[in-house]
Amino acid sequence: DTDEYNPITDLIRTADLIYECFLTPSQQKLLGDDQQGVMRNLTKHRNRRNGPGFVEAVEEFNRVIRELRSSGELRKNAKAMRHPNYDLTCHILYQIYSRTVAHQAEALNNYAAFSNNVYGEINSILVKEFIAKTHITSSSVFMDLGCGIGNVVLQVAAQTGCEAFGIEIMETPCKYAKRQLKEYASRMRAWGLPTGKIRFRHGDFLESGNDVHPTLKRADVLLVNNYAFDWETNHSLAQLFLDLKEGTKIISLKSFVPKNHKLNQRTFHLPESILRVEEFEYFSDAVSWTNNGGTYYIATVDRSRLEPF
Repeated sequence: DTDEYNPITDLIRTADLIYECFLTPSQQKLLGDDQQGVMRNLTKHRNRRNGPGFVEAVEEFNRVIRELRSSGELRKNAKAMRHPNYDLTCHILYQIYSRTVAHQAEALNNYAAFSNNVYGEINSILVKEFIAKTHITSSSVFMDLGCGIGNVVLQVAAQTGCEAFGIEIMETPCKYAKRQLKEYASRMRAWGLPTGKIRFRHGDFLESGNDVHPTLKRADVLLVNNYAFDWETNHSLAQLFLDLKEGTKIISLKSFVPKNHKLNQRTFHLPESILRVEEFEYFSDAVSWTNNGGTYYIATVDRSRLEPF
């Protein structure tokens, strides 16, 4: 779709991010800046629709980058960076999505309306907030129950280097997630960046007999986009939380703890009683199903609350 993907814009954005993220100030001088040199020529010839001039600027950019690569400077800079920042991560994921999913995205709309399988994505700006709020690091284990096409799993793994696991019940989104993972692995290698340990599974996270539950017990952060889930599914999910380790954080779009829930002798045995919940606000363009803002919740497993009982 030419309204969504422009190869020239993609190419210039790639050059900008190599310049900003991979080069030291002295190395950047070899390419100029937005006022002069190669970087200026890329934008100038694009804006003037000067094809030969643009190709010449690209070739000069490539020449400088090849020299830095052959000397080992780029590899050294990438190693020092460790993980891509938010902007670079979003660009890599955009490249992956454009080449693996975008041309067949309409197939994602094949679901039963008002069911638990209604498809919706959490956008990258909100995922960035999730990472910060739950303090995900390279030693964390992250799980996405109902991962769709896997964008959240890939972003979390790319930005932090953590172990990341996604499971999806719908066949088409899971197929796209695995397709994206293959492209992700090759692109991260091309950028000289670590991938993190990532797995996708096709299946129902409520069913036994898969590798969800062993990973669940190790999870540090769990994401459940339960915005469209019915009461029964949310209730069954809450039963799984009894197996989570102390301190595990659960991000959800609906709270698993009713607002009127009180911890007492009659309720302390319920799964929601081990959860300490915080409510946060998100703003426009944070999710795919609405342009409006809303709320999300982070529940922390805290069994110390049960000690009086």
